[in-house]
Amino acid sequence: MIRTALRYHAPDDLGEATELLHTHEERAAVLGGGTMLVPSLTRGDRDLDHVIDLRRIGLGEVSSTAGGMRIGASVSYARLLAAQPFTGATRLLQLAAEGITGGPQIRCQGTICGSVAYANPSSDVPAVLVALEAVIHLRGPGHSRAVPAEAFFLDAFTVDLRRGELLTGVTVGARSARVGYYKLKLAEGSWPIATASAVVPDAGDSLIGATVTLGAVSARPLRLDLAPLLDGHGRLPAAADVDDWVSAQLGEPWDDELAPGDYRRMVAGVVLRRALQRAQGK
Repeated sequence: MIRTALRYHAPDDLGEATELLHTHEERAAVLGGGTMLVPSLTRGDRDLDHVIDLRRIGLGEVSSTAGGMRIGASVSYARLLAAQPFTGATRLLQLAAEGITGGPQIRCQGTICGSVAYANPSSDVPAVLVALEAVIHLRGPGHSRAVPAEAFFLDAFTVDLRRGELLTGVTVGARSARVGYYKLKLAEGSWPIATASAVVPDAGDSLIGATVTLGAVSARPLRLDLAPLLDGHGRLPAAADVDDWVSAQLGEPWDDELAPGDYRRMVAGVVLRRALQRAQGK
C-alpha cells in the first residue's frame, strides 16, 4: 500500500511530460513499467508528490531504422521477445530478455528503458547496451540529446539525466557478429552476481576484434577489448591466465547483499569465458 498522497499525470505528448518533470524536479518520477518505482513507493523508500505515466505518449514500439533498430521507452521485455527474431549483434538483446530476473511477471511489465534509467549495477540491461554500443535518446524542455550508453552510466544508480529530461528510447546499430550471454545468479528470482555480453566477429575461431562487457561486477558496465589477451592466432591463453587478466581490469568490484566484491572478482573471468564459448557455439 502506498501511503503517500500522489498526483497522477498521464500526458499526451513528450512536451507536456518534460514540462511536468522540469516543474516538479525531484518531487516527481516517471512511470514506465513500474516494477522499480511502485515497490519503492510501497516500502516508503521514495517520497514523491507526482507520478508521470508514459503510456499515452506512444513510446511502446520496436521499430527499424536505417542502420539498426529503435526501442521505445515503454517497450517491455515481452514486447521485445515478441518482435521478429533479431539478427547479428542485436540478438544479444533478446538473449538477455529471455532470462530476465523475475520471470514472466517482470518480462510482461518491466521495460528495457526503465532498467536503463534505474542503472542498478546488477541489472542485465545496462551492460548489454554498452556491449552493443547503443545510443540513449533523451528529451527535455525544448531540447533533445543522444548519449552513448557507455557514457550514460556514470556510477551505481547514477546516469547522465538532467533536470526535466526523460528517456525516450534507445537505438542499436546493425552489425554482423556472433553473440553470447551468460550470467551467474543465486536463483531464478535473484539479481545477477555477474553477467557477460560477448560480441565476436564472424571470423571462424579467431577472437580478434572481440569484446566482452561485464555487468554486476562493478558499479558501471565494464567493456573489455580482448586484444591484449590474445595470442597471434586470436586465441585465448589458459583459463587461469584469462581469469587473472580479467581480475586485473576490474578495479574495485561491486559489493552488495548478494555477494561480496572479492567473490565477484573471482567469478568474473569464468563468466566472461562462458559468454565467449556461447558466442562461438561451444
